[in-house]
Amino acid sequence: MEKENAFDNGLAKRSWKKYRQHVFSTCLETGKSKDPLNYWRDYLFVTTLLFIIPLSLITLIPGIYLAYLTSLNGLIVADGIAIAGLLLITHLPGISLIVRKWIFIGITYGIGIILIYYLGNFGPGLLYLLAISIFMILVLPGKSRWVSLYLNLASCLVFGWVIQAGNPFQDQYTAAVDIKTWVAISTNLIFLNVVFIVLIPILFKGLHKSLEEQYLLQEELEQQKNALKRSLAEVESKNEELEHFTYVASHDLQEPLRMVTGFLQLLEKRYAGLLNEKGKSYIMHAVDGANRMRQLILDLLKYSRIQTIQEPAHEVDMSWLCAEVKNTLAEEIEKRNAEVSHGPLPKITGHHSLLLLVIQNLMSNALKYSKTDIPPKVHLSYQDRGTKWLFQVTDNGIGIHPDYFQKIFVLFQRLHQKDKYQGTGMGLAIVKKIIENMGGEVWLESTEGLGTSFYFTLPKIKPEE
Repeated sequence: MEKENAFDNGLAKRSWKKYRQHVFSTCLETGKSKDPLNYWRDYLFVTTLLFIIPLSLITLIPGIYLAYLTSLNGLIVADGIAIAGLLLITHLPGISLIVRKWIFIGITYGIGIILIYYLGNFGPGLLYLLAISIFMILVLPGKSRWVSLYLNLASCLVFGWVIQAGNPFQDQYTAAVDIKTWVAISTNLIFLNVVFIVLIPILFKGLHKSLEEQYLLQEELEQQKNALKRSLAEVESKNEELEHFTYVASHDLQEPLRMVTGFLQLLEKRYAGLLNEKGKSYIMHAVDGANRMRQLILDLLKYSRIQTIQEPAHEVDMSWLCAEVKNTLAEEIEKRNAEVSHGPLPKITGHHSLLLLVIQNLMSNALKYSKTDIPPKVHLSYQDRGTKWLFQVTDNGIGIHPDYFQKIFVLFQRLHQKDKYQGTGMGLAIVKKIIENMGGEVWLESTEGLGTSFYFTLPKIKPEE
């Protein structure tokens, strides 16, 4: 039963959506009115058309029943003609919106006159005339709103003449009030009509200003959005060109470097007996420079490939990842007699290869900048911060002065001479780019001589994100 109800509700929603799309696409002249207030008037009118047909069909049933009981066959005919006219202007394409408005006003105003004619001049007919007068003021632009006053004046005069003349329409029209009362009633109708004609445009001034500001803001936002799309397209194109250039340049540069290194080593091997210590030193420095250049190119290539993450995330066991890093750095750990440890670590949703690169760079950095007289100690821990993970890599190394906390994350920035600490100055830049691309932050706390703690956060995300 619940499934049947859900199906019926879904069918009703789809039917109403199709009906609404049909009415708006048929009646609303989109893109023709640059005045936001006029567009609001048109939208209000078409929305009225949207609801008037279902409501008319619903109210037609008791109306026909009442007319049948009282033998008011003319009222039934009038209702039928009115609904046919409303269907015509709602669903027939090719009719301008202003024509639809006047046909609608003619039909609805005519219904008010017929109600007065059949049900008397003191009842729903007058309320109907007042309601349609207000509607005319709302949907008609400019001076057209005065038409409602002229129509009401003419209607009141005609019915006043009918009352005074003694009902020339025999039994079809029976005045519920005398001429004096009718004058009082119709005067109130005219008075309210004038009040609405004067007050509603005053209210519209504020609405017009607000709509105009909103319209201008939307146009500005649309222009900015288009400009942003163009800029993004240009950036994507430049990024692709830069990535391709970096990739090609890296490969093309590595080949001559390998050649230089190879020939220098060959020179040292074959002509070692002809070279003095200074010559051998020159060759050693040249080979070392070529190797460092090759490593710099490889790091630059690695950095350029870290783009905005597009592949889906998956579960990453940080304990296993830490074990992989220790295995990779095993030779360095053994050489320095280092202690690399971690506490309980979570399973998170992320990107294994990128997180591996982050932890490996931070731990390698801790091992590299350790004290010579104390075995390095590196520890990885975490905290659950609700919407994000906070990881901490702590060491007992040489520390960093606060003046350099930001500088060390900049590309190619080094705080020490290359002969003392090897490296290209890109490790922490790579860490920062990865963490920020994953939606996190990275920072550090350090005291010179006492060690450093690197912190980074990662937002908690679902696997499909």
